[in-house]
Amino acid sequence: MKKLTPLFLLSLVLFGCTDYGKKVSSSNIEVYYKEGISKEQAEKTARLFDEALNTSNPDDKAKKSFQLTKPGDTVLLKMVADKSKLNTVGDDAFYAITVLISDSVFAGSPVNLTLTDDTFKGFKHFAFQKKELPSWGNKYESGNVEVFDDGVGETAAKDMAAFMESYFNPASTFSFQLTKNEQQGIVARMVVNPEKMNLFTEKDMLEISEGISTKALNGAPLQFQLTDETFKPLRTFTYPADAAGVK
Repeated sequence: MKKLTPLFLLSLVLFGCTDYGKKVSSSNIEVYYKEGISKEQAEKTARLFDEALNTSNPDDKAKKSFQLTKPGDTVLLKMVADKSKLNTVGDDAFYAITVLISDSVFAGSPVNLTLTDDTFKGFKHFAFQKKELPSWGNKYESGNVEVFDDGVGETAAKDMAAFMESYFNPASTFSFQLTKNEQQGIVARMVVNPEKMNLFTEKDMLEISEGISTKALNGAPLQFQLTDETFKPLRTFTYPADAAGVK
């Protein structure tokens, strides 16, 4: 799951036109690259940030600028940022970005992050740290749907991913989790933008819950939860309404 929401609170676009390297773009994300970075690596980085932005704030159409270089053994990711808003984002979010780009683009190689002004002049640095990130279970994918299985089972997670892919046909990453509550009842969770949570009607919740139960859980009862990006529940629907063991 791409948890980069804090990044876009302060990311900005470059000023002027200087030799920042070659450029690739994905929607309103632009990534400059030079010094040992391939076009494919730059394009993958741009897509990751674009997907994260579309998931967290699809209405944000302002350009965001990054640069990738590899002056030595370590990749350097630069991000144009608004220094005045830096206190709105904790350091852990930036360290998480280095790990994500390392794992997703550079096969685990170290990636350092530098926040810069609009000419790529750095003002804050984050050295790569392979920190343990929260574990939501084993991940299974179908198209742009990812399902994290935390104790329910691989078959159920794969079947749920396939159902959610056919149900939503998402253009960007949709994240789900299968887990169990204290009573060992099954819980299916879906990450949503909290501001749009109430767009889901009771009919929608029933239809999705019934589909998960039928397609992935052999008709078993469940709780269906809309959650924030850390899988913290925001809204819960029990299926069927009188199901024991899932309340």
